[in-house]
Amino acid sequence: MPDNGKKRILLLSAPYVKEYMRNARCDFVSLSGTQWYPILLGYLGAYLEGLGYAVKLVDAPAHYLDHDETRRIVLKFRPDLLVVYTGRMSEENDIAFAEPIIEKLSCDSVIVGPFASIDPSATLSKTQVITKVVNGEFETAVGKIAEGSSLPDIPNLVYKDGSAVIKNEPRPYLTTEELDAIPFISRFLYKQIDIYRYKTPSEYFPFMDILTGRGCKWGFCTYCLWVHTFVKGMTYNLRSVENVIEEFDVITKEMPEIRSVMIQDDTFTEERAAEFCEAKIKSGNKLPWSCYARGNMGYEVLKLMKRADCRNLHVGYESADSRVLKNIKKGVSVETMTRFTASAKRAGLRIHGDFAIGFPGETQEGAQATIDWACRINPDTAQFQLMIPFPGTPYYEYMKTNGMLNSDGEPDMPQFSNEQIRAAAKKAYRSFYLHPRHVWKCIKHPYEHFFSRFDTMSKAIPAMFWKKW
Repeated sequence: MPDNGKKRILLLSAPYVKEYMRNARCDFVSLSGTQWYPILLGYLGAYLEGLGYAVKLVDAPAHYLDHDETRRIVLKFRPDLLVVYTGRMSEENDIAFAEPIIEKLSCDSVIVGPFASIDPSATLSKTQVITKVVNGEFETAVGKIAEGSSLPDIPNLVYKDGSAVIKNEPRPYLTTEELDAIPFISRFLYKQIDIYRYKTPSEYFPFMDILTGRGCKWGFCTYCLWVHTFVKGMTYNLRSVENVIEEFDVITKEMPEIRSVMIQDDTFTEERAAEFCEAKIKSGNKLPWSCYARGNMGYEVLKLMKRADCRNLHVGYESADSRVLKNIKKGVSVETMTRFTASAKRAGLRIHGDFAIGFPGETQEGAQATIDWACRINPDTAQFQLMIPFPGTPYYEYMKTNGMLNSDGEPDMPQFSNEQIRAAAKKAYRSFYLHPRHVWKCIKHPYEHFFSRFDTMSKAIPAMFWKKW
């Protein structure tokens, strides 16, 4: 326990089930064993340390901490402020875990995160002890809570005042100057948590997550949680390129174990990619990196990205059904994404393809077309997500209004039942990973495609055939 007189703040991703991942844009236990860093809590921690607070980050699911062990860690640290990051599946668990600790320590508390931002009043209706939720970006709001500011004066805060729930005015999104002022998240995460707990099949291991900007320049996709709750709409507020390059240099010099960086911006635009790559090449930094990309980037910028040591593009293809793409406001056609894929491969870049099943208007035939397309364009790795309708997204509202959600809140449509959706997702994995093209990849590069992913495959292969997902 710190004894230096600083106010102590503990950032908590609470225990739930082993390897549960609440830190991504959706929460689940990944079939591939993927575990992203708690990136938004990490930026909060770096920000609070920059203000002089003693901060501890506990990511219990990634570190296999059960409820008793996590409780002991929190009680030993004795935080003055406990910050709880919740998820869709775990919200009731998170509240039930945190509140007795808060009562025992008589400490302050607040709930944060994109899921809590869907409906902060609904979240507060489930609490007995916690009285505060931050809606949207939460660094400055938590900082003001820590310094003891009057609650009505804290933008983005939603709080209980007796039986009433008060919603303060929103704060403008963080600017370039404010984002640059946050100390590097890589330094904070590197000293706070075990970097070897975080992995994904498409990246070198171990890797590091960072953000170079907040929000999505496109900002229309109907199903995206962060776009509709955290940084909304067509917003893409950027760190300066100089600041990002400096962090790459810090990672290279101070964290020799890190083999690559994953840029977690919602989508790395062509303009941003070109600016960053030119600066990175000029700096001489050779650290590999990956990013999220829309499937419409041109060949010239893709070549530039390869020259700047880009390794892998995470691409949201979603569906091969043009009607579905229109319904979800994807804004990119199948033809465009097919050309993009050929260009990326020609440039020498790897691709992780994100496909999804369970969109409004989708049919079994449309899902099969997506499976066939995925096998045809043949990204290096692929996932086939069972769509999660997050309250607060247009996708959820459409499905709910039209009676297309089952009792578990999952897509269940007259023309494409939940059982058929699940069967299609399992078929997609079998079709892609047992396809002769993928088998040939494993034969040509056995370590990269098989032996290095043995743990992943030991989970994924049985899941392709079990009746229950």
